[in-house]
Parts: sequence; C-alpha cells; structure tokens
Amino acid sequence: MRDPKTARRERRARFEQRLGGRIPKPPGRAIDPDRGHGRFDDDEDRPAAPSRGLVGGVLNRLGPKGRFLAAAVVIGVLMTAADLYWERYTNQTAVSADHTNAAQVGLGHTLYDQHCAYCHGADLAGQPGWDRDYPQGGRPPLPLEGTAPIWRLTDRDLFDVIKFGGQPFSPPTYSNEMPAFESTLADADIWAIISFMKSRWPEEVHTRQKETAAEQGS
Repeated sequence: MRDPKTARRERRARFEQRLGGRIPKPPGRAIDPDRGHGRFDDDEDRPAAPSRGLVGGVLNRLGPKGRFLAAAVVIGVLMTAADLYWERYTNQTAVSADHTNAAQVGLGHTLYDQHCAYCHGADLAGQPGWDRDYPQGGRPPLPLEGTAPIWRLTDRDLFDVIKFGGQPFSPPTYSNEMPAFESTLADADIWAIISFMKSRWPEEVHTRQKETAAEQGS
C-alpha cells in the first residue's frame, strides 16, 4: 500500500500538469475566463458592495408602509416642536392682551397663580368688602372676573396699574395698596395676566370695556 502523502503529491502533480504548471489560489476564488486561461479573479479585486448603514438597514426592513409611517411621525414631531417654539416666542414678545390666544391665556393663568391669587383669589373673586366706601384708601382687592366695574379701565390702564402699582394713579391722600410688579414681571408677562383675566369676563363686560375705550379715544 502506498503512503497517503505520496498519493496526494502524485495527484497534485497531475493536477498541476493539466493546468500548465499553475497552482490555483485558495478556495473561494474563481477562474476569470476574460483574463485568460489559468488566471484567477481575486475577491479583493471586486468592488465592495455599498454599505447601507444602520439607518439604511432599518428603513430597508420597514418596507414602504413602514417608511411612510416613520416619515409621518418625524414630520409630526417637527411640526409640534415648531408650534411650541412659536407659542413661546409670541408669549415672550407680546405687546397686547388677547383673551382668545390659548397659549397666552395659559401663561397668564400660571403667572396669576404665582403673583396675584394670594390677594385677588384663585377664582379672581377678590376679597369681601371691596364694594364699600374707603375715603382714605385701604380698599380690599377687587374681583377681576368681571363683577367689579373693571370695564372702566382699558387694557393699557390695567397694564399700567399692574406694572407701576395703584398708588401713582390714586389721589395723594388715598392709600392704594396695589403693589407694583415692574421689577418682578416682564411686560409680556403682564399682558399674559391681563389676557387670562379677560378670558374669565362675560361677553357684556368685553363690550362695555370696548365702548368705554372708544369714548376715551383709546
């Protein structure tokens, strides 16, 4: 019996003879007929398939419907972020009160609870006894939800009283205890509080305030 190693060498020699003495490259590489007999196409010579990356792979697995849904979600998130940014921007730059603006009213509600509710009440109902006579001043805080004659004041009047306090707009002999918020609240914050107050007014109070403002030429 022949030695197995000798048999393998003989088989390899016959194989090389059939290939013209050329030894093929390791398995996994194929003969390239376009390059001539006996030459081999190395895998390294082939251009690598483009990589899709993580995002590309995920999108490919989602399919058309999944990609459409993903795009819709992204667009929805971007639109929501833009809307929130715009609301914040308009609240920070407001120069008037708009009781129909939900964002401004919401900000005003928060600021009212922080700075006004202690005196005027969480329900804007004021303090008992506000409608009595106080010749020397010291009147309790008025209701702000429309039951007091607040319609006599224009929005600008309300703004000035909140910002500078009540005393500058009262007779020298009258003690007005309404504090000033000039150093506490920004102008846009004051307009937000007024918008919240007006959101609680009945429609007839809005009408009377507009008529009074027109009479005063405001």
